[in-house]
Amino acid sequence: MTQNPARRNRSTLMGLGGILALSCCMGVTGTMCPFGGGSVDNPPGSGNSGLTGKYVGAERCSQCHARIHQDWNETLHANALVTLEAIGQGSNPDCVGCHTVGFGEEGGFISRALTNALAGVQCESCHGPGGEHATNVSDESLRPPKDISATVCGKCHTGSHHPNFEQWQSSKHALVEEDVAMSFTAGTSLNNCGTCHSGDFRYMSIFEGVPLQDDYLAGKTREEMNGITCVICHMPHKRTGNAPFADAGRDYQLRFPEVRYPVASNTIEDATNPERFNICGQCHRSRGRDWTSTSRGPHHSVQANVYAGEMPIPADAPPLTLSVGSPHSLVREQCATCHMYRQDFMSEVAPAISGHNFTVSFEGCVDSGCHPSAANAESLKTVLENFVTAKLNGIKTRLDTWATSAGGGNFPQADDWDYSCCGGTSSQSMVPDAIKKVRFLYYYTLNDGSYGLHNPTYVKNMIAEAEALLTGIGF
Repeated sequence: MTQNPARRNRSTLMGLGGILALSCCMGVTGTMCPFGGGSVDNPPGSGNSGLTGKYVGAERCSQCHARIHQDWNETLHANALVTLEAIGQGSNPDCVGCHTVGFGEEGGFISRALTNALAGVQCESCHGPGGEHATNVSDESLRPPKDISATVCGKCHTGSHHPNFEQWQSSKHALVEEDVAMSFTAGTSLNNCGTCHSGDFRYMSIFEGVPLQDDYLAGKTREEMNGITCVICHMPHKRTGNAPFADAGRDYQLRFPEVRYPVASNTIEDATNPERFNICGQCHRSRGRDWTSTSRGPHHSVQANVYAGEMPIPADAPPLTLSVGSPHSLVREQCATCHMYRQDFMSEVAPAISGHNFTVSFEGCVDSGCHPSAANAESLKTVLENFVTAKLNGIKTRLDTWATSAGGGNFPQADDWDYSCCGGTSSQSMVPDAIKKVRFLYYYTLNDGSYGLHNPTYVKNMIAEAEALLTGIGF
């Protein structure tokens, strides 16, 4: 069987590295290092005499993974036990398990006096015991697994104090969209849709740079696939500084900036460029369809564009409506202000809120200083939503009327004005530009999903332009 070139090269490098490292360890320090099966001595009184070799601790991992260890050492995970000790809970068995490595397991953390090397949330907390790997690094079968499923984080980020996992499970991020998952199972569409619908593809292809074929997930069930899991938004090993308003001492380890202020642009290149947008806009942005598209309308992901007050327009064509920025772009944490409202644990009756279900909390509107009360914010949202819904319904009725009218499209079906994918006529060349513009504005507003809340003025302008276009052709 032909070995994967990348794996072969990696093995060769590890082999050379092992020889060099062993030479250094034996020739310079006089101590045994993990290459070749040696072990670090842990004499009584050192704080590590209780180590059995099943778990080895982050310091042992650092001998090969120095950069990752250095980054991790600056995170709150590295000092997780210290935070417990600071509040007098360093020996509480209900807490220690999630603040150390392997507590309650054979070879795991026992106490500072016996297994100090396993204090904190370390490599083996997520990757599993590393003893066998550390004593035989060239054996790939012994390398700890790299698991991107949310259950890894969910072992600890759970319960009334830290309900991140449970709240994420109730979100749309938890599972791949059903119809998209069916395509992945059939071995199709992964390179088109997987960028934002598959955690497996996004992690391997986008973050790790490994080219994948469309059949990478073929045969897997929806439940076996990873949706948008924790590591898709968070860096497991390092602080990033991407959350400028994080709670004191925290970082959130976001992969992309929480806040960005893009200048509105109606070019297709800009509207689809993730580098312009904040962490949510990496996926919640246009896929480039404009009003001249005939097979499909705007994707259900244009939230960042509506927020910025922009839409993709064909080259050299004028915008359909003026760009207007959203007043909500000025709130401190932008999307997270409303969609990730957080509250600390107060009691079992009032557990913590992590915001990982991503539903709007009107308490966030109050915290932002924009609204005097949650009731006020919800009331304004209801008024706007009802207005936009009524306007969209009216536009659709007028489109239906145009489609079957003798003076309009003169089509047999009321929905023949629509895109060809969605019940519209197959003779798309018979649909005039005015109607193509109206249907694009209609779906751009509808598929944003906020019914104006992301950018009230811009949405109202789009609706007004759609109505004016219909009036201009007599409908």
